[in-house]
Amino acid sequence: MDSGILTVRTIFGQQRRNLVPLYQRPYVWTQEDQWDPLWNDLRLLAERLLEGKDTRPHFLGAIVLDQVLKQTGYVESRWVIDGQQRLTTMQIILEAFSDLCQQYEVANQASALLALTQNQNPMQEPDEVKFKVWPTNSDRDAFRTVMLAKSAAEVRASFGCRPDALSVGQAIPDAYLFFHDVMAEWLAHGSPNFEERLNVLFKAIPDFVKMVVIDLGPDDDAQLIFETLNARGTPLLPVDLVKNYLFHKAQLQNLPMETLYDAYWRPFDEDAKYWRKDIGIGHNARPRIDAFLQQYLTLKRRDEIGKAHLYGTYCDLVEDNGGDPEPHMKELASYAKVFRAFDQPVAGSRAALFFQRLNAMDITAAHPFLLELFARFSSADKYLHETLTWIESFLVRRMICQLSARSYNRLFIDLIAALDGPAEGLSRRVFDGLASHEAESNRWPRSREFEAAWSMYPIYRTLKRQRVVMILNALELYLHDPKSESVTFGKPLSIEHLLPQSWKTDHWPLLGRNEPTTETEERDQRLHTIGNLTLLRQKLNSSVSNGPYVSKRAAILKHSALNLNRPLLDWNAWDEDSIAERSEQLFDAAQKIWPAPAE
Repeated sequence: MDSGILTVRTIFGQQRRNLVPLYQRPYVWTQEDQWDPLWNDLRLLAERLLEGKDTRPHFLGAIVLDQVLKQTGYVESRWVIDGQQRLTTMQIILEAFSDLCQQYEVANQASALLALTQNQNPMQEPDEVKFKVWPTNSDRDAFRTVMLAKSAAEVRASFGCRPDALSVGQAIPDAYLFFHDVMAEWLAHGSPNFEERLNVLFKAIPDFVKMVVIDLGPDDDAQLIFETLNARGTPLLPVDLVKNYLFHKAQLQNLPMETLYDAYWRPFDEDAKYWRKDIGIGHNARPRIDAFLQQYLTLKRRDEIGKAHLYGTYCDLVEDNGGDPEPHMKELASYAKVFRAFDQPVAGSRAALFFQRLNAMDITAAHPFLLELFARFSSADKYLHETLTWIESFLVRRMICQLSARSYNRLFIDLIAALDGPAEGLSRRVFDGLASHEAESNRWPRSREFEAAWSMYPIYRTLKRQRVVMILNALELYLHDPKSESVTFGKPLSIEHLLPQSWKTDHWPLLGRNEPTTETEERDQRLHTIGNLTLLRQKLNSSVSNGPYVSKRAAILKHSALNLNRPLLDWNAWDEDSIAERSEQLFDAAQKIWPAPAE
């Protein structure tokens, strides 16, 4: 058996066929679970190279190959015992990149990439010998079509799809189209730094993506090794590797390991139920402690850190700061307490309200910044409270205005610098940091834009339900009369449309001001806006939902304790004019809850 860590260029640079046996499953990787995370890692690699930063390789995992006996003079071959999904995906990426280079008339890079997907001079063997990877039977036709096509347009046409189709409904061509499109978007052909971007991507993929290659010998049992590699078991988390690394260094330095463990590491192990619980959904689901480690490293490095690089980045952090494990254990434990307080803030505090709303928006990109904010400043500090208000306003206004959250990672990393300095100027520094941007990706919407979106955007349809409830709860809290008793609800309230979604009944006639089709469109446009939404107990919601307004209002005013519903006394009828008027009233509250820079 031979094993080694090899780059993509080395693995595919040989004149060799990698054959997937008939009995193996077909290609099953998907965009959500594998392609998106892989592209994010490749993009981060390329961007680090573009910025001239030290760049660690990306390890894609292990592959196991077994020898195939061939006559002398024929192309060398290997059976792919394990790792066919990785090998197939990398071939598709290289092919898509080669086609893009051909399209951009960058002939040298196109030829070099093609040499990593096709064997040269395959002698008298069948045509498929040219492919460096040859998949299992069910995937061969699709693979051949994709690898021989010269463009994304040709791939779409080959599978009978429209020129603008994002997918064709088959895994292999869909993988090609995904990577082709995201690479094209990132390269930005025609932009001033296109050539530089192309060169770093050309270096990142073949030279900075590595795999552990296990090449079996004639006496090795391929099936036994496959079963061992894929045996059921609990995989090590990055933090497990970090723990081993730190305590191994402590042992080498003759430090009191039990004392260090009790002081700094025991809480991670004793409360494993909390730290190792999966958070997130889909391909974003992962143990909470992995999320913490990534956010901590992002803070310390002030750079985006890919999920695949947590252990290596942590080792570099320790070595770059003298290699003494104890201060790093101490600091990690200290920030872990801060992180945990995000989930368990003091009840009724400003921080508790902030994190409740942040969780409803499902935004974790701010966490590295927040780790440092709460580590440096007291949660009872008025300047910290002001800072939370600015951050919350920035995020809520952008959410209401339907602006993208894609740039938040970089935005909040850059904002960490605003924490330097005395507490007295903290909120002003953060305010200035957020208000200084004008680009679509990170600007803070002013009141005019916020009001237009507030009044006209159908947020019930465009926002997740939990976010709409968060907005309505915030309005209710603001409208609370200090003279009234505090009300706590044992069960979550549900969203109710005052003008029902099924309004086309005798109870809700049109106003008759315009042609019926036009008036129907105008009403439907207002239907899902904030002015038509409120909160009710589910039982009350069900009983009044589609009834006439007079009886519906009477039931709400009788049973609802919310200040959000009291102003319904002012409206004897409910229509699009009422919705617009209520939107204006609620906006007066919204711009005080979530203030922003002046126009």
